[in-house]
Amino acid sequence: MKYDLIIIGGGPAGMTAGIYAGRLGLKTLLITKSFGGQIAKKAVAIENYPGFESIPGIELVQKMEKHLRIQKIDIETSEVRKIEKTKHGFLVFAKKKKFQAKAVILASGADPRPLEVPGEKEFIGKGVSYCAVCLPSGEEIVTNSSLEKIGEIGIAHRVLTGNGTFQNINQIMSNNYRGKLIKIKTKFFTEPVKLTANHPVLIGEVKKLHRGGVQIANKTMWKRANELMPGDVVLYPIISKVKDVKKIRFSEILGTDVEDEKARNNQETFSSHRLDDEIPLNGEFLRLAGYYLSEGSLGRQEIRFYFCKNEEEYLEDTKKLIKTLFNLEPRLKTVGNVTSVAVSSRLIRDLFHLLFGKNAPNKKIPHWMLYLPKHKQKELIKGYYRGDGCVKYKCFEMVTVSRILAYQLRDFLLRFGVISGIDRRKKEKLNKIPGEVGGRKIRFNYDRYHIRIGGPSLKNMSEILGVRHPKINQRKWICRHAWIKGKYLYLPVREIEKEKYKGRVYNLIINKNNTFVAKNFIVHNCDGPMFRNKVVAVIGGGNAGFETAIFLAKIAKKIYILEYGSEVKAFQANQEIVKKTGKAEIITNSDLKEIKGGGFVNSIIYKDRKAKKEKTLKVEGVFVEVGYQPATSYIKGLVDFNKRDEIKVEFETCQTRTPGLFAAGDLNVGVVKQIVTAAGEGAKAAIAAYNYIQKL
Repeated sequence: MKYDLIIIGGGPAGMTAGIYAGRLGLKTLLITKSFGGQIAKKAVAIENYPGFESIPGIELVQKMEKHLRIQKIDIETSEVRKIEKTKHGFLVFAKKKKFQAKAVILASGADPRPLEVPGEKEFIGKGVSYCAVCLPSGEEIVTNSSLEKIGEIGIAHRVLTGNGTFQNINQIMSNNYRGKLIKIKTKFFTEPVKLTANHPVLIGEVKKLHRGGVQIANKTMWKRANELMPGDVVLYPIISKVKDVKKIRFSEILGTDVEDEKARNNQETFSSHRLDDEIPLNGEFLRLAGYYLSEGSLGRQEIRFYFCKNEEEYLEDTKKLIKTLFNLEPRLKTVGNVTSVAVSSRLIRDLFHLLFGKNAPNKKIPHWMLYLPKHKQKELIKGYYRGDGCVKYKCFEMVTVSRILAYQLRDFLLRFGVISGIDRRKKEKLNKIPGEVGGRKIRFNYDRYHIRIGGPSLKNMSEILGVRHPKINQRKWICRHAWIKGKYLYLPVREIEKEKYKGRVYNLIINKNNTFVAKNFIVHNCDGPMFRNKVVAVIGGGNAGFETAIFLAKIAKKIYILEYGSEVKAFQANQEIVKKTGKAEIITNSDLKEIKGGGFVNSIIYKDRKAKKEKTLKVEGVFVEVGYQPATSYIKGLVDFNKRDEIKVEFETCQTRTPGLFAAGDLNVGVVKQIVTAAGEGAKAAIAAYNYIQKL
């Protein structure tokens, strides 16, 4: 796709450039992994940004992002891999796409600067921390609407947390990582979760009793991923919130006009049907939703439901639901062994499209339906099972090609005390097995997800579906491999593997309860809990170091703050807070030489620059806060750098040595690295880019 301008980065420089570019009328694309940059990561309270006496960093980010999104520019959530100069401008290569532009603004900020001392790389994830980044970019977490890759989410998302509630993301942190990942598989939820070795995972205490029984203690604890063993029991939260919705309206969801309490089509014709604007959100609507999610499709002006022609009960039920809910008479059509129930209504068609998605792999349940009372959710499950479910020898089974829907149904069922297993069958393997239906070869275009409910959950599932599984009467005992107690599912670890990894890793900060769900179990949002009642060192005496010390003071037994210079550079207010904790010892004139340990950090060696001799400190963790290095690895041969890898630009225009390529913010040469100066450079670069494009 072609643009006038591409902006790389979503910090204050990038967002300001985007606002100016939009107002100047440039066709603009902004590419960023997440919004906020170092503000979202570090600034607890900002007191030097014009117009705000004091504002939380995350709140300022949200205000900037909101201002940006009202501009008419495109936003792509991705990571830029490289930039090339062409005859017509620039090619920008993101992860899976490439874009063309006449001009480019580099505003990708900076990453934590490494210490480059012996032991640093060896003990990353084993006591050495750069803001506790823990999950690889492709790993998924549970968000308010679906599963999302952690490397692609933004602060606008809400994530499932350890107490079963969805909370806002306050900070997104990332870093380059090279080392081992721990790959954890559990029972039932068979897709593995990958995370760095030091990442804290919440486990529960389960005692096995005679004859297969278990006793579940209320005690939970945090355990590092690399310390987990097969048989350990991880926890998954059950969504317990209940919020009923008694009715919905076409006008509110579709934005249609209403006359005499009837919803009008946005493009009304002589054959259009006006329907009651208000629709009861009862069990009947939820059952029809289940039919659509399993066997429904959309045409241009209609919605259709498909069943086998001998499934007369379901055909009649679907007809009755459409008549009752919308006062329309559907039509039936049989082709071969399949009978469809169709109704022509653009209003109904658009309603189901917006609520539940179009095409099988994109179908999903709206987030707010996760909170509906169980008697309503029961009807959705029943409708889905009738369309895409069956009875197997030992279990009930439901099938979908929608990954999102599979995991949403899992969470729905947990509310009923039903533990389901998800088995993913990849399309490549499915296509290796030849198959035909009516002489037509079968080809699978998507992975299939088989949701199986058996064992102790057979009885509860039978009650939901109104179908008694024959196995219930045949079995003499029930074998339990996972357990529900209170608000948690207790899930045994089945298998643990390790693999090498090199790339970006991410972490989220969720202030309310400091947890989020990594697809299959609860993890802590930082590795701070691993240093509870331990002695740690913070390397760096600036504001970043002192803010880290303030956080660690709530957890650690003692904190050493090592500063290379003769005095610390942090604001006096931060110094006073650290001093009041009574846990910190500040060591100036200290030059870190080595980090030592066995399987984990146990000491550091530093040179006392004043006494001119080396000293040893016994510590169990090292937090690196020595500043940042510009994120410029994707830029080669197009710009000039100084010794700190900062980009050299013209002061007046932020122009690099390559015409049409501009740079703004923390990756530029500059003594002052502040939010306000980054925003100013973003504005300056956008105006200069506009003038450059006008001259082409």
